[in-house]
Amino acid sequence: GSSGISQSLRKEVTFVTMAAVFVVAINMLLVSYQDFDGVSHVGALANSNIRSVSLPALPFSIASPALSLLLVFRTNTGYSRWNEARTLWGGLINNCRNVVRQANTFFPDDPHHVMLKQRLAAETAAFIRALRNFLRGPTDDDTLRSELYELVGAGHMTPATVEKGMAASNRPMFFLSAMSATLRKAEIDPMKAARVDASISVLVDLTGANERIFKSPIPLLYTRLLSRFLTAFLLLLPLALWQALGESWNHWAVIPAELFISFFLFGIEEVGIQIEEPFSVLPLEAFCNGAIAATSQEMLNAVESKVFEEEPR
Repeated sequence: GSSGISQSLRKEVTFVTMAAVFVVAINMLLVSYQDFDGVSHVGALANSNIRSVSLPALPFSIASPALSLLLVFRTNTGYSRWNEARTLWGGLINNCRNVVRQANTFFPDDPHHVMLKQRLAAETAAFIRALRNFLRGPTDDDTLRSELYELVGAGHMTPATVEKGMAASNRPMFFLSAMSATLRKAEIDPMKAARVDASISVLVDLTGANERIFKSPIPLLYTRLLSRFLTAFLLLLPLALWQALGESWNHWAVIPAELFISFFLFGIEEVGIQIEEPFSVLPLEAFCNGAIAATSQEMLNAVESKVFEEEPR
Protein backbone atom coordinates (compact mmCIF):
# COMPACT_ATOMS: atom_id res chain seq x y z
CA GLY A 1 0.00 0.00 0.00
CA SER A 2 0.97 3.67 -0.07
CA SER A 3 2.08 3.60 3.59
CA GLY A 4 4.45 0.73 2.76
CA ILE A 5 5.93 2.71 -0.09
CA SER A 6 6.32 5.76 2.17
CA GLN A 7 8.22 3.69 4.72
CA SER A 8 10.50 2.16 2.10
CA LEU A 9 11.31 5.62 0.68
CA ARG A 10 12.03 7.27 4.02
CA LYS A 11 15.83 7.02 3.84
CA GLU A 12 16.16 8.10 0.20
CA VAL A 13 13.78 11.06 0.51
CA THR A 14 15.38 12.19 3.77
CA PHE A 15 18.84 12.02 2.20
CA VAL A 16 18.04 14.20 -0.82
CA THR A 17 15.93 16.58 1.28
CA MET A 18 18.90 17.10 3.58
CA ALA A 19 20.91 17.93 0.47
CA ALA A 20 18.35 20.67 -0.25
CA VAL A 21 18.72 21.96 3.32
CA PHE A 22 22.49 22.02 2.85
CA VAL A 23 22.23 23.99 -0.42
CA VAL A 24 20.00 26.61 1.21
CA ALA A 25 22.19 26.84 4.33
CA ILE A 26 25.51 27.04 2.45
CA ASN A 27 24.17 29.83 0.26
CA MET A 28 23.03 31.73 3.35
CA LEU A 29 26.54 31.39 4.77
CA LEU A 30 28.52 32.08 1.60
CA VAL A 31 26.28 34.66 -0.12
CA SER A 32 23.58 36.43 1.90
CA TYR A 33 20.43 35.89 3.90
CA GLN A 34 17.33 37.76 4.97
CA ASP A 35 16.25 38.21 8.55
CA PHE A 36 12.62 37.99 9.66
CA ASP A 37 12.13 41.65 8.82
CA GLY A 38 13.18 41.05 5.23
CA VAL A 39 16.48 42.87 5.62
CA SER A 40 19.38 41.33 3.67
CA HIS A 41 22.68 40.60 5.37
CA VAL A 42 26.00 39.39 4.06
CA GLY A 43 26.67 35.76 4.87
CA ALA A 44 28.98 34.90 7.72
CA LEU A 45 31.41 33.23 5.29
CA ALA A 46 30.74 35.52 2.34
CA ASN A 47 33.35 35.59 -0.39
CA SER A 48 33.33 38.10 -3.24
CA ASN A 49 34.38 35.33 -5.65
CA ILE A 50 31.29 33.24 -4.89
CA ARG A 51 28.03 34.58 -6.27
CA SER A 52 25.99 31.49 -5.37
CA VAL A 53 26.30 27.75 -4.97
CA SER A 54 23.93 26.72 -7.74
CA LEU A 55 23.63 25.18 -11.19
CA PRO A 56 21.71 26.27 -14.30
CA ALA A 57 18.47 24.46 -15.01
CA LEU A 58 19.43 23.53 -18.59
CA PRO A 59 21.29 20.27 -17.78
CA PHE A 60 18.30 19.06 -15.79
CA SER A 61 15.93 19.97 -18.63
CA ILE A 62 18.07 17.92 -21.00
CA ALA A 63 18.33 14.95 -18.61
CA SER A 64 14.64 14.90 -17.62
CA PRO A 65 13.32 13.16 -20.77
CA ALA A 66 15.92 10.39 -20.46
CA LEU A 67 15.05 9.88 -16.80
CA SER A 68 11.35 9.85 -17.63
CA LEU A 69 11.84 7.18 -20.29
CA LEU A 70 13.81 5.00 -17.88
CA LEU A 71 11.14 5.32 -15.19
CA VAL A 72 8.31 4.60 -17.64
CA PHE A 73 10.13 1.57 -19.03
CA ARG A 74 10.75 0.27 -15.50
CA THR A 75 7.15 0.62 -14.35
CA ASN A 76 5.76 -0.75 -17.64
CA THR A 77 8.04 -3.77 -17.44
CA GLY A 78 7.09 -4.36 -13.82
CA TYR A 79 3.37 -4.03 -14.56
CA SER A 80 3.70 -6.37 -17.53
CA ARG A 81 5.24 -9.03 -15.29
CA TRP A 82 2.54 -8.51 -12.63
CA ASN A 83 -0.27 -8.66 -15.19
CA GLU A 84 1.12 -11.83 -16.77
CA ALA A 85 1.47 -13.47 -13.36
CA ARG A 86 -2.12 -12.56 -12.44
CA THR A 87 -3.36 -13.90 -15.78
CA LEU A 88 -1.45 -17.15 -15.26
CA TRP A 89 -2.95 -17.58 -11.80
CA GLY A 90 -6.38 -16.97 -13.25
CA GLY A 91 -5.67 -19.89 -15.59
CA LEU A 92 -4.43 -22.01 -12.69
CA ILE A 93 -7.61 -21.33 -10.71
CA ASN A 94 -9.85 -22.19 -13.65
CA ASN A 95 -8.01 -25.39 -14.59
CA CYS A 96 -7.78 -26.64 -11.00
CA ARG A 97 -11.53 -26.19 -10.73
CA ASN A 98 -11.95 -27.96 -14.07
CA VAL A 99 -10.01 -31.01 -12.89
CA VAL A 100 -12.34 -31.39 -9.89
CA ARG A 101 -15.44 -30.65 -11.95
CA GLN A 102 -14.46 -33.20 -14.63
CA ALA A 103 -13.76 -35.82 -11.98
CA ASN A 104 -17.21 -35.18 -10.50
CA THR A 105 -18.75 -35.55 -13.95
CA PHE A 106 -16.81 -38.52 -15.35
CA PHE A 107 -16.07 -40.70 -12.31
CA PRO A 108 -18.78 -43.19 -11.26
CA ASP A 109 -20.49 -42.83 -7.89
CA ASP A 110 -19.26 -46.11 -6.36
CA PRO A 111 -17.14 -45.93 -3.15
CA HIS A 112 -13.86 -46.55 -4.99
CA HIS A 113 -14.34 -43.65 -7.39
CA VAL A 114 -15.70 -41.35 -4.69
CA MET A 115 -12.42 -41.94 -2.86
CA LEU A 116 -10.51 -41.15 -6.07
CA LYS A 117 -12.46 -37.91 -6.50
CA GLN A 118 -11.51 -36.83 -2.99
CA ARG A 119 -7.89 -37.82 -3.53
CA LEU A 120 -7.68 -35.98 -6.85
CA ALA A 121 -9.17 -32.85 -5.28
CA ALA A 122 -6.68 -33.10 -2.39
CA GLU A 123 -3.77 -33.54 -4.79
CA THR A 124 -4.99 -30.55 -6.78
CA ALA A 125 -4.97 -28.46 -3.60
CA ALA A 126 -1.51 -29.84 -2.74
CA PHE A 127 -0.23 -28.93 -6.20
CA ILE A 128 -1.35 -25.31 -6.09
CA ARG A 129 0.04 -24.89 -2.57
CA ALA A 130 3.32 -26.45 -3.65
CA LEU A 131 3.50 -23.95 -6.49
CA ARG A 132 2.84 -21.13 -4.03
CA ASN A 133 5.60 -22.57 -1.85
CA PHE A 134 8.03 -22.57 -4.79
CA LEU A 135 7.23 -18.93 -5.55
CA ARG A 136 7.35 -17.83 -1.90
CA GLY A 137 10.61 -19.62 -1.07
CA PRO A 138 11.89 -21.72 1.88
CA THR A 139 10.16 -19.49 4.44
CA ASP A 140 6.88 -21.09 3.31
CA ASP A 141 8.04 -24.69 3.90
CA ASP A 142 6.52 -25.07 7.37
CA THR A 143 3.19 -23.72 6.15
CA LEU A 144 3.13 -26.14 3.22
CA ARG A 145 4.03 -29.11 5.41
CA SER A 146 1.22 -28.31 7.86
CA GLU A 147 -1.27 -27.91 5.00
CA LEU A 148 -0.27 -31.26 3.51
CA TYR A 149 -0.61 -33.02 6.86
CA GLU A 150 -4.13 -31.61 7.13
CA LEU A 151 -4.89 -33.60 3.98
CA VAL A 152 -3.31 -36.65 5.64
CA GLY A 153 -5.56 -36.10 8.65
CA ALA A 154 -8.59 -35.96 6.36
CA GLY A 155 -7.59 -39.33 4.90
CA HIS A 156 -6.89 -38.04 1.38
CA MET A 157 -3.11 -38.44 1.34
CA THR A 158 -0.47 -40.65 2.96
CA PRO A 159 2.40 -39.37 5.16
CA ALA A 160 4.84 -40.98 2.71
CA THR A 161 3.41 -38.88 -0.13
CA VAL A 162 3.85 -35.73 1.96
CA GLU A 163 7.46 -36.52 2.82
CA LYS A 164 8.31 -37.48 -0.76
CA GLY A 165 6.64 -34.30 -1.97
CA MET A 166 8.57 -32.12 0.49
CA ALA A 167 11.82 -33.80 -0.56
CA ALA A 168 11.14 -33.38 -4.29
CA SER A 169 13.29 -30.89 -6.20
CA ASN A 170 10.17 -29.71 -8.04
CA ARG A 171 7.24 -30.02 -5.65
CA PRO A 172 4.51 -28.75 -8.00
CA MET A 173 5.46 -31.34 -10.63
CA PHE A 174 5.50 -34.07 -7.99
CA PHE A 175 1.88 -33.41 -7.10
CA LEU A 176 0.89 -33.06 -10.76
CA SER A 177 2.37 -36.53 -11.24
CA ALA A 178 0.32 -37.72 -8.26
CA MET A 179 -2.81 -36.33 -9.95
CA SER A 180 -1.97 -38.26 -13.13
CA ALA A 181 -1.41 -41.44 -11.11
CA THR A 182 -4.82 -41.06 -9.45
CA LEU A 183 -6.43 -40.48 -12.84
CA ARG A 184 -4.91 -43.73 -14.14
CA LYS A 185 -6.66 -45.65 -11.35
CA ALA A 186 -10.09 -44.46 -12.46
CA GLU A 187 -12.04 -46.94 -14.54
CA ILE A 188 -13.55 -44.48 -17.01
CA ASP A 189 -13.80 -44.12 -20.76
CA PRO A 190 -10.38 -43.27 -22.30
CA MET A 191 -11.83 -40.20 -24.02
CA LYS A 192 -13.05 -38.85 -20.69
CA ALA A 193 -9.70 -39.62 -19.07
CA ALA A 194 -7.99 -37.75 -21.92
CA ARG A 195 -10.07 -34.65 -21.18
CA VAL A 196 -9.04 -34.67 -17.52
CA ASP A 197 -5.44 -35.28 -18.53
CA ALA A 198 -5.62 -32.30 -20.91
CA SER A 199 -6.55 -30.07 -17.96
CA ILE A 200 -3.58 -31.45 -16.00
CA SER A 201 -1.34 -30.77 -19.00
CA VAL A 202 -2.48 -27.13 -19.02
CA LEU A 203 -1.51 -26.94 -15.34
CA VAL A 204 1.97 -28.15 -16.31
CA ASP A 205 2.24 -25.39 -18.92
CA LEU A 206 1.05 -22.73 -16.48
CA THR A 207 3.53 -23.95 -13.87
CA GLY A 208 6.37 -23.57 -16.37
CA ALA A 209 5.23 -20.05 -17.21
CA ASN A 210 5.27 -19.12 -13.51
CA GLU A 211 8.77 -20.56 -13.19
CA ARG A 212 9.90 -18.46 -16.16
CA ILE A 213 8.76 -15.22 -14.52
CA PHE A 214 10.19 -16.22 -11.15
CA LYS A 215 13.61 -17.18 -12.51
CA SER A 216 13.97 -14.28 -14.99
CA PRO A 217 14.11 -10.99 -13.04
CA ILE A 218 14.77 -7.62 -14.66
CA PRO A 219 18.56 -7.35 -15.28
CA LEU A 220 20.39 -5.92 -12.28
CA LEU A 221 22.45 -3.68 -14.57
CA TYR A 222 19.33 -1.78 -15.63
CA THR A 223 18.08 -1.50 -12.06
CA ARG A 224 21.39 -0.04 -10.89
CA LEU A 225 21.59 2.40 -13.81
CA LEU A 226 18.15 3.84 -13.08
CA SER A 227 18.77 4.00 -9.32
CA ARG A 228 22.09 5.84 -9.71
CA PHE A 229 20.75 8.19 -12.38
CA LEU A 230 17.70 9.09 -10.27
CA THR A 231 19.72 9.56 -7.07
CA ALA A 232 22.28 11.80 -8.78
CA PHE A 233 19.52 13.81 -10.48
CA LEU A 234 17.66 14.45 -7.22
CA LEU A 235 20.83 15.07 -5.23
CA LEU A 236 21.87 17.88 -7.58
CA LEU A 237 18.38 19.21 -8.25
CA PRO A 238 18.40 21.68 -5.28
CA LEU A 239 21.29 23.50 -6.97
CA ALA A 240 19.01 24.20 -9.95
CA LEU A 241 15.98 25.00 -7.82
CA TRP A 242 17.88 27.56 -5.73
CA GLN A 243 17.79 30.29 -8.38
CA ALA A 244 14.37 29.31 -9.76
CA LEU A 245 12.77 29.72 -6.31
CA GLY A 246 14.59 32.90 -5.39
CA GLU A 247 11.36 34.79 -4.66
CA SER A 248 10.83 32.76 -1.49
CA TRP A 249 12.33 33.80 1.85
CA ASN A 250 16.01 32.77 1.79
CA HIS A 251 15.12 30.35 -1.04
CA TRP A 252 13.59 28.01 1.55
CA ALA A 253 10.95 26.86 -0.98
CA VAL A 254 13.75 24.67 -2.38
CA ILE A 255 13.31 22.27 0.55
CA PRO A 256 9.56 21.39 0.20
CA ALA A 257 9.94 21.38 -3.59
CA GLU A 258 12.76 18.85 -3.34
CA LEU A 259 10.78 16.78 -0.85
CA PHE A 260 7.71 16.71 -3.11
CA ILE A 261 9.61 15.92 -6.32
CA SER A 262 11.85 13.26 -4.76
CA PHE A 263 8.94 11.49 -3.05
CA PHE A 264 7.04 11.00 -6.29
CA LEU A 265 10.04 10.15 -8.47
CA PHE A 266 11.41 7.67 -5.93
CA GLY A 267 7.84 6.43 -5.49
CA ILE A 268 7.50 5.65 -9.20
CA GLU A 269 10.76 3.70 -9.05
CA GLU A 270 9.63 1.85 -5.92
CA VAL A 271 6.34 0.81 -7.53
CA GLY A 272 8.32 -0.70 -10.41
CA ILE A 273 10.59 -2.52 -7.96
CA GLN A 274 7.70 -4.01 -6.01
CA ILE A 275 5.57 -5.19 -8.92
CA GLU A 276 8.51 -6.61 -10.88
CA GLU A 277 8.36 -9.52 -8.39
CA PRO A 278 4.61 -10.16 -8.71
CA PHE A 279 4.47 -13.26 -6.53
CA SER A 280 5.35 -11.22 -3.47
CA VAL A 281 2.42 -8.89 -4.22
CA LEU A 282 -0.33 -11.23 -5.44
CA PRO A 283 -2.57 -12.80 -2.73
CA LEU A 284 -1.47 -16.36 -3.49
CA GLU A 285 -2.77 -17.68 -0.15
CA ALA A 286 -6.26 -16.42 -0.96
CA PHE A 287 -6.07 -18.01 -4.41
CA CYS A 288 -4.96 -21.36 -2.98
CA ASN A 289 -7.25 -21.57 0.03
CA GLY A 290 -10.36 -19.79 -1.17
CA ALA A 291 -10.52 -19.78 -4.95
CA ILE A 292 -9.28 -23.37 -5.37
CA ALA A 293 -9.30 -25.58 -2.25
CA ALA A 294 -12.52 -24.29 -0.70
CA THR A 295 -14.34 -24.13 -4.03
CA SER A 296 -13.22 -27.65 -4.96
CA GLN A 297 -14.47 -29.04 -1.66
CA GLU A 298 -17.75 -27.21 -2.14
CA MET A 299 -18.17 -28.85 -5.56
CA LEU A 300 -17.45 -32.28 -4.08
CA ASN A 301 -19.89 -31.75 -1.23
CA ALA A 302 -22.61 -30.65 -3.64
CA VAL A 303 -22.22 -33.80 -5.74
CA GLU A 304 -22.12 -36.07 -2.70
CA SER A 305 -25.29 -34.50 -1.35
CA LYS A 306 -27.00 -35.47 -4.65
CA VAL A 307 -28.65 -32.06 -4.71
CA PHE A 308 -28.27 -31.94 -8.51
CA GLU A 309 -30.25 -35.14 -8.92
CA GLU A 310 -33.39 -33.69 -7.39
CA GLU A 311 -36.11 -32.85 -9.88
CA PRO A 312 -38.04 -29.62 -9.55
CA ARG A 313 -41.65 -30.04 -8.60
